[in-house]
Amino acid sequence: MSAASQEQTQEGIAPQTVPYHSDPTRVQELRQLLLKSLEKSTPCDAILLSGGVDTSILAEAAFTVYNQNKDNNKDLKRPLTGAVTVLCTDEARDEFYSTQIASRTGLEQKVVKVTLDSVLEELEFCIRTLQTFDPMELRNSIVIARGLSVAKSLGYKTVMTGDGADELFAGYSFLHNMPAERLKAYSDRLTITMRFSGVPLAKALGLELVQPYLDAEVIAFSQQCTRDEKVNYHEHPKDREWQDRLEGRQLHGKFILREAFEEEAFSAWRKKEPIEVGSGTTVLPKMFQESMDPEDLKREQDRILAEEGIKIRDAEHLQYFKVFKKVFGDDLSIYPEKLIKDGRDPCPACGFNLNSPEQTFCVICGQWPARVLPPPEEIARTSNSSFTEAASS
Repeated sequence: MSAASQEQTQEGIAPQTVPYHSDPTRVQELRQLLLKSLEKSTPCDAILLSGGVDTSILAEAAFTVYNQNKDNNKDLKRPLTGAVTVLCTDEARDEFYSTQIASRTGLEQKVVKVTLDSVLEELEFCIRTLQTFDPMELRNSIVIARGLSVAKSLGYKTVMTGDGADELFAGYSFLHNMPAERLKAYSDRLTITMRFSGVPLAKALGLELVQPYLDAEVIAFSQQCTRDEKVNYHEHPKDREWQDRLEGRQLHGKFILREAFEEEAFSAWRKKEPIEVGSGTTVLPKMFQESMDPEDLKREQDRILAEEGIKIRDAEHLQYFKVFKKVFGDDLSIYPEKLIKDGRDPCPACGFNLNSPEQTFCVICGQWPARVLPPPEEIARTSNSSFTEAASS
């Protein structure tokens, strides 16, 4: 048995003989909080519809609110009008789910099928706006940028996204094997540090971004969730295999959120996939690697490390760094305020200052770990102790 499996068993999330279900009162509480948030957030012109659980819930639950209220308010507008879905390859998995959801809700869906070369046209805009050459950030953001650009071209002014659900309800797979105390501490830290590229990208395009999961009451509820409510096993019946693309007992994050909307959300039990998987940009690293001679890459890595003190990890990282230099140039004195390189608190891989003492991930180059911190639960205990001491003094 692996260490992860042992930890999983010790923490009580090995598959149960009886399927787990959250307390129905808690499920209903979350449901009502998100419906309330959607009521405040709509009408909204369009949604960036990946077809994952987060946007499936928002799109379909928005119409739950609408249907509940339309008979008492004849002037009530539809909560959403359009949906934009960006696909970069024929194998992208978002198309099946997003088209099903659009059909079920009557949304005017614009499916944007682009080549990887085409979507890379958004790269310079993303790097200038986000001030980064981090491959993971940019791989996701070029898809968001294209979706927002298309939304703007269609005349939409307000655009809804599913930002925050993964951070608040443990959607990321690397969180699923954490013991309860560590998950709690890590989730609390994510709640404070989470940032979303759609916000600056939308602002740069003159659009308003709507993020219903970031409602204060929804955030507060998530901070009170137990580990079992966030991460647990669900039994996928055989007759839903075509829909869930899963069968049997499977581990899921965002468990209580899925339970709260499983009746209406088509993707309620879809497996969590990063945006680059659903849209198809996962092939970018391989595409860049195959387009460059390994010896040329090594020479460029050595030159940049010697001249600028920046570690370039692979061909994709190199291409993004070249665009970064094209956008911002060589004169550090005229770089934006975020891009400070004065040696006070540098990332070990690029030399740009880290944003805060708690930051372990460099948002400029993508280096992780960018520093070694105590475990999150220790930081949480120290913070709580400091707060208690301050309150009693």
